[in-house]
Amino acid sequence: MLPINVAATEQTYNEHRLLQELQQGRSQAFLELYNIYHPALYHYVLRFVKSPAIAEDILQDVFLKIWEIRERINPDLSFKAYLYRISRNSVFKLMKKIAVDENLRLQVMQQFRQTVSDADLKVSWQQYEAILQAAIANLSPQRQKVFLLCREEGKTYEQVAAELNISRHTVKEHMVLAMKSIKEYFEQYGNTPLSFTLLLFLSTDVPL
Repeated sequence: MLPINVAATEQTYNEHRLLQELQQGRSQAFLELYNIYHPALYHYVLRFVKSPAIAEDILQDVFLKIWEIRERINPDLSFKAYLYRISRNSVFKLMKKIAVDENLRLQVMQQFRQTVSDADLKVSWQQYEAILQAAIANLSPQRQKVFLLCREEGKTYEQVAAELNISRHTVKEHMVLAMKSIKEYFEQYGNTPLSFTLLLFLSTDVPL
């Protein structure tokens, strides 16, 4: 057991030293910390977002923040726990941003489509599309019509209400229940690598 404890102690000492050097603005220390933690953080973030490009973008922001606040980092606290907390918060922040930014959501959807270049990912994308269409088909006819008009054609609640001769409140109610039903359907059947796409697709807050 002694060699393991010695190795752990040495690793802690080296990290403490690197963090002290990072505080002093030494780029080599930053690079070493980046190389140490990037692989594990990448796989951690990828579990949430399912897109290598998005995971890399998030990690670039995370490490940029680390460099910007380097003087405030406490070498005596767990740097690993701090990195994971920032990474998790960055994922949630991105999801919230996507939820209210139509253009950003479309860009992210496009990134997913661009990643499906090999056979396995194409199959995953086809599975995802099939499950999504099945979930939509599972809706009542009127709710399905409202959902497709709002999401596929991008029409406002007012436009859908006028087209279907129903109230705006009814349109909103159909959309709330449709999104709830599709999410539940996908939770049950949507075990594909691209499941995160549906979350982005459905994460927009319902307008008041």
